[in-house]
Amino acid sequence: MKTTLLKDLKALLLPIIVYCVFLAISFERFSNLNGIYTIFLQSIIPTMTAYAVAFGYMCGIFDFTIGSRIIISGLIGGIMSSWFGLPGLIIGCLVASLVLSAVTGILNWVCRIPSLILTMALTMIYEIVGKNIAGKFSFISIDYQHAVLGASPYIVYVLIFATIIFYFLFSFTKFSYHMRAVGSDEAVAKNTGIKTQFVKFMSFVIGGIFIAIAAILTISQSGSMGAQTGLGSATLIFKPLMGIMIAIVLQPLCNITFGILISQLTLNTIFIGLIAAGLPDTFQNISLGFFLLVVMIISNNVGGSKNLLTKLHAPFVTRAETAAAGSQTKGE
Repeated sequence: MKTTLLKDLKALLLPIIVYCVFLAISFERFSNLNGIYTIFLQSIIPTMTAYAVAFGYMCGIFDFTIGSRIIISGLIGGIMSSWFGLPGLIIGCLVASLVLSAVTGILNWVCRIPSLILTMALTMIYEIVGKNIAGKFSFISIDYQHAVLGASPYIVYVLIFATIIFYFLFSFTKFSYHMRAVGSDEAVAKNTGIKTQFVKFMSFVIGGIFIAIAAILTISQSGSMGAQTGLGSATLIFKPLMGIMIAIVLQPLCNITFGILISQLTLNTIFIGLIAAGLPDTFQNISLGFFLLVVMIISNNVGGSKNLLTKLHAPFVTRAETAAAGSQTKGE
């Protein structure tokens, strides 16, 4: 237990180091404790989206539809909230998300084509569906009384609840082990008796739970949900996907559940820090991409770096051992 806690604290150093860098650059803006809490709150929705992406990603599926499913779920939840209040918002988002997830999973099962191609085509279709649901104004608003889950402290309670669910599903269920086996080598997993297509289908459905949570928080936090077209909804998955990649790098230090949250805190700190520094949007995207490249390069070359250091250090060790042996001979 003590070792696990120590590793988690080591992983937590990543966002702390990034924060300290921006604290040195802009001390007045980053020395405020409210700013730290704001960064934390703004990391919650990307974390929920990353939890949704993680199931398909670990199963070897690249799902473009997640953003469009969040939008449709939020739109239907918003409509339901006008009739049934907060329960309508929650039930509407959950039912819409699970139905869309099941449809996407069934099509992936039946069509047997690469998930990238299928989900990109479905994203275009889902965006048109979302635009028709949103109506001529292309967005749906909800009453502020029904948007309590998007504000503090309720949004933190939702985060804790969702994190516990994800941790349990990802760490202690047989489905999780089957999912990772399919993602590692589908042919081998199939030969061992795992129903690979069913596992992929369930990865869509279970991920749909977290899509619903992300939709509820998104429409509650902003007070409205707008439709997207032209694959605009796909942008919602880029930062969560980056967070998953960083979380995989952090896996030797902490469980991926906490790794995703830590990585989203890090990315959000960078994003807010660049805004505070007055840099344009294009440079912010370049910086985030560069940060991801640095993390991935370091993680994928740790073994090579160790071997290189060993080779460079070996001649000096040999010389030192030879000199020590010579000194001992002379002494004798």
